[in-house]
Amino acid sequence: MKKRKNRLDEMQEQKLLKIEHNACWLAFWGLLAVMFGQIIYYGVERAEVFFGEWIVFMCLAVYIVAACIRNGIWDRTLRPSLKTNLYTSLIAAVAGGAIRFAAAYRKYGNVRGALAVGGIIFGNILIICFLCMSLGLWIYWRRVEHLEAEGDEERSDEHKK
Repeated sequence: MKKRKNRLDEMQEQKLLKIEHNACWLAFWGLLAVMFGQIIYYGVERAEVFFGEWIVFMCLAVYIVAACIRNGIWDRTLRPSLKTNLYTSLIAAVAGGAIRFAAAYRKYGNVRGALAVGGIIFGNILIICFLCMSLGLWIYWRRVEHLEAEGDEERSDEHKK
């Protein structure tokens, strides 16, 4: 396929990148909100209702994580640390626990049972999310070391010339 010439100037290119950036995150958070709403409304037993959204969401999430780690990027504002992993895991666990609480309460009308379900889901999400993010952090640090070593080799090669 023939690649077409870019007809945008630098300012237009930056604006287009910003538009695409915002659209990507709108799609990401929009899909997540829609899936949460469907879980609360239909319950997790009807997973086929949000299966398509889940596939698109996971493809987007995996691509973003893989591309960022490949390029040695953790986040624009958050520091790559276990403390950050704990806080973000807590946020995910609270959201997941609250959603499962709401879904269980809607289905059974029992506060105690819904609290138990929400608590179990909270704990599971906290542990799984923290472990996955810690693994990602370890991979990120290894990748940063590799990228810095490549940069040092390139600089030493330039000095030799």
